[in-house]
Amino acid sequence: MLHYDSQDIQNEQFKALSTSKEFQAIFPEVFEDGVLNIEKFKDILCDIKSEKTEHYSFNWSGKKECYRIIKEKSNATLKVDEDKTIPDGDNVFIEGDNLEVLKLLQTSYHKKIKMIYIDPPYNKDKDFVYSDTWGDTITNYLIQTDQLRDEGYTSTKTSSTGRRHTNWLNMIYPRLWLSRNLLKDDGVIFVSIDDDEVHNLRKVMDEIYGEENFVANICHKARASISNDKIISSNHNHILFYAKNYEYVFNNRKNIGLNPNLEGFDKDDNDGEGPYKYTPVDGPGGASKGNPYYTFEGVTGYFRYSKDEMKKKFDNGIVVKVGNGLQKKYYLKEAINTRRTDTTWWDEKLYTSTATTNLKKLMDGDYFTNPKPVNLIKRMLEQTTSTNDIILDFFAGSGTTAHAVMELNQEDGGNRNYIVVQLPEATEPNSEAYKAGYKKISDITKERIKRVITKLDYKDGFKSYYLDNSNFQVFRELKKRPNDSVESIVKMLKMSVFNKNIFTQNAKELDIVYEVGLKNGFSLSAKTEALHVKPYTFTKLYEDERAFYFCFADKIVTDIAHAIPKDAKLICYDKALDDSTKLNLRENIDIETL
Repeated sequence: MLHYDSQDIQNEQFKALSTSKEFQAIFPEVFEDGVLNIEKFKDILCDIKSEKTEHYSFNWSGKKECYRIIKEKSNATLKVDEDKTIPDGDNVFIEGDNLEVLKLLQTSYHKKIKMIYIDPPYNKDKDFVYSDTWGDTITNYLIQTDQLRDEGYTSTKTSSTGRRHTNWLNMIYPRLWLSRNLLKDDGVIFVSIDDDEVHNLRKVMDEIYGEENFVANICHKARASISNDKIISSNHNHILFYAKNYEYVFNNRKNIGLNPNLEGFDKDDNDGEGPYKYTPVDGPGGASKGNPYYTFEGVTGYFRYSKDEMKKKFDNGIVVKVGNGLQKKYYLKEAINTRRTDTTWWDEKLYTSTATTNLKKLMDGDYFTNPKPVNLIKRMLEQTTSTNDIILDFFAGSGTTAHAVMELNQEDGGNRNYIVVQLPEATEPNSEAYKAGYKKISDITKERIKRVITKLDYKDGFKSYYLDNSNFQVFRELKKRPNDSVESIVKMLKMSVFNKNIFTQNAKELDIVYEVGLKNGFSLSAKTEALHVKPYTFTKLYEDERAFYFCFADKIVTDIAHAIPKDAKLICYDKALDDSTKLNLRENIDIETL
């Protein structure tokens, strides 16, 4: 069955609970013939009362509304950007509200993302913070919130509303909640923030990702200059680092860290083992760390190896006597495959001012304030991603994450892919960006990506999409008939004399193909191909071993079956088939109708 809307998150949670063996083992009485009876479960929960009248919780005005927004399905889609200057590839750029985009990604990218990095609004006076009071269409939402300008969304001042922290929390909570579903089990998320909201962000992240999955609060020294108008000059930002599952990441910690220091390997015994340097064998921390205490070769103390292990290494020439002490030979060939453990203090000149200068040079103008340094994002990528991972940034800004992914791939031969999402926030009319033709921040993001591809002579391009209303008429009809289901309205539309009544006016076939694909498990990197098998014309959407053949012909007969491979699915108008043809085709090929 084809899906026309975004994933039903509440239903997916219910299905996960229903199929959980652990849950069934704890509450066997709420299952009937293997099916969860939710009413029985509610009855049990009502009987469970806490003896404590007070307990810690993190609440704010609008938190319940956040859950409603999370569960609400999206009536939007992603349409293909027709910019012919974009080099095609497997990476993805999306212009649109990241809340709706994250909902649309739930099916195709569930547990597919290895690393998320975001640099959300810090909740300063001119940050773009808004309430997600979506109506039935994107346009309606923009009108309601009075944030629509011809060039895109406009900024709003947050301090004047009297709900500064509340508005920010209502903005960030559903987005972070939806993001977690996209991470792989060994995935990680980094979030940049400053002192204004770090306390609230930490609580939100603890609630959504689990405080047990907190890895570190990294202090990023973002500026070198001093602000003399402050009591103490703040020179750092925070980067909160969480794992989807701490245990997965902890068990892989030997592969996480900085590139090894390969200096000082200046010794070589010419025995074929290669260069080495000496490293200590003493056990720092002594007895408190469980290090054994003994005497070996005249040296007494705490060691990192047992006496038997020490003797084996000594006999094999790995541990040697040097002066009055003992040293271990550490070979270069070993060091190359290791990682250096990083710290929470990042002060290696990863300055915003340097990033601004570099971006200005790349773009031939000063069009974006306070971009993140490319090397800052690369530091995260180097430590937590592998060559074929997908990286997501849904507050893309100037596009630093995409830049960092491409640059790192160029350096290590990797094939990481990025998905970046940027709101079409309008630039100020008196700004240099506006004067240069960049009417929206998303215009700057896209142009930067194109320029980096050219600068690096990069091997891969990207697909560009923008958020818009669905191509399916069902959502407009749903507004007129709020008590009807999507399924009943689709059935009604299919009964129309005209095939195309199921779609909105001026809907494009390629947009329909990608909307159906995205809502039925195809990624945004899926390929399309035009095929002609007389008398039919197809658009083939394919990815890995999966393929949908779309045919928008008004009349189809049984001979179409010869053009459809056995492992593919035919998508066509319901009205293009008479009952006999539909029955015959279903016996021979996989078919779904629009």
